[in-house]
Amino acid sequence: MNKLMILLVVTVSFSTSDVLAKKKMYKWVDENGNISYSDMVQPEQIKKAHEELNVQGVVVEKIGNARTPEEFYAEKQEKIRFRKEEEKQKKLKEKRNNIIKAYTDEDEIIRLKNERLSSLERNIELAEQSLVFQRKSKEELMSRAADSERNGQEVSKALKSRIEIIKDKISYQLKFIKVKKNEIKRVQRKFEKDLQIYREANNALKGRVRQK
Repeated sequence: MNKLMILLVVTVSFSTSDVLAKKKMYKWVDENGNISYSDMVQPEQIKKAHEELNVQGVVVEKIGNARTPEEFYAEKQEKIRFRKEEEKQKKLKEKRNNIIKAYTDEDEIIRLKNERLSSLERNIELAEQSLVFQRKSKEELMSRAADSERNGQEVSKALKSRIEIIKDKISYQLKFIKVKKNEIKRVQRKFEKDLQIYREANNALKGRVRQK
């Protein structure tokens, strides 16, 4: 074999090897469980799961299912949920640190809670006392207005004005009492939560100290 023939054989061999190396095969399983092979992916399979094989039949790449709009939305919602949870934990950590700095011990938390509750309860007590007086005044004014009407006299504008004023005061006191009672509930929840967080943070701190 002359040199020209040898060179031609070698060139063809390399070219064939290069073509084979670049040739791709694809494999996929349809919805019925049938396995298919082809040198190109069918249009209906492009967005579905399939595998790319080399000439030796070895999987070189796995292509997953294209995500649906619902999957994109679910992923987005999960990211939002994760960010919210992260922010929640960050705020909880800040609150825990602030509570540890704000109180010297559990007794102080209980003492401050009792002081705040006592103050609110005193406000309610005074408002209820005032309410009793205002209701009595209203009854007296209404009685005077009724007497005037029974005697065929028109109720004076001054008396009508006093009755409206006392009604407004009674309405205000009722709302004030309701607000203060709701505030008592909020204060109780706040200090109970502060006490719980203080205990948890303090116990965690003690645990780290023991580990050292």
